[in-house]
Amino acid sequence: MTNLWIAIPDSCLIESQTILDKSYKISQISRSCSIFCVNKIIIYHDRSVKAEKIDKKILKTILEYLDTPPYLRKKIYPKMWILKHAGILPPIKSPHHKALIDIKDIKDIEIRFGFVVKQNDSLYVDVGLQKLIRYNGTQLGKKVLVKISNKGKLLAEDISKEEIDGYWGYDVQLAESLSALLENTKGEILMTSVEGSPFTKHVADLMSSLKMSKNLLVVFGGPKFGLRKILESENERINHKTHFSNMFPNQGTQTVRLEEAILGTLSIVNNYLNA
Repeated sequence: MTNLWIAIPDSCLIESQTILDKSYKISQISRSCSIFCVNKIIIYHDRSVKAEKIDKKILKTILEYLDTPPYLRKKIYPKMWILKHAGILPPIKSPHHKALIDIKDIKDIEIRFGFVVKQNDSLYVDVGLQKLIRYNGTQLGKKVLVKISNKGKLLAEDISKEEIDGYWGYDVQLAESLSALLENTKGEILMTSVEGSPFTKHVADLMSSLKMSKNLLVVFGGPKFGLRKILESENERINHKTHFSNMFPNQGTQTVRLEEAILGTLSIVNNYLNA
């Protein structure tokens, strides 16, 4: 199964004037990534424009908040103005956003996200059930993914997403620049641009290459400038090793907004990845 990652610029909120507008835009991005099982969202610094520094924090905070199971949000996130409108955003309802169950129903193995706390000199994890569960780990004060087993008594241990079948949400990371991101990416890179050639001309080579690498990074440009201009601001050029594609040939609008580009592009790519 392909590891699907996307990269978006920290300037993507530059045209959104209010925290409400920014929140809705981020929510659309989060929903699209969750629908198409994106494993990682990378926010790269766009040097071609001067964006508000706080926008990067807003983007990362709301993306991570929306991916966090609802039962953990109040435990992890204090009241802050960035999350002022988070309560009215559409829920994601990904598989890891689990509902409340009776703790007595855990007979064998249960996988859940939790938050590690200390009580009476011992570590426990809050996984949204009726009581804390003993935790065999070291990540105090952190959000963790745990496997809960019942061998006479309940015990939670760390587990990685790679050990679990199915989709378990996305991680959010930062990159200092677009060129640094491209250089450090191990896998296939699909760069989206109106200046690129139609995606259908690249798709055969891309799918063939993915059989070897299993990692696909889809890169999006900003509201002001596309990927070519962003790279030029870093004194770099489009690398011939990347797939530089137009995902919307003959588009009927002057521009395609980022949230629209993500939804449309991932919809197209998803059909090939699952063919």
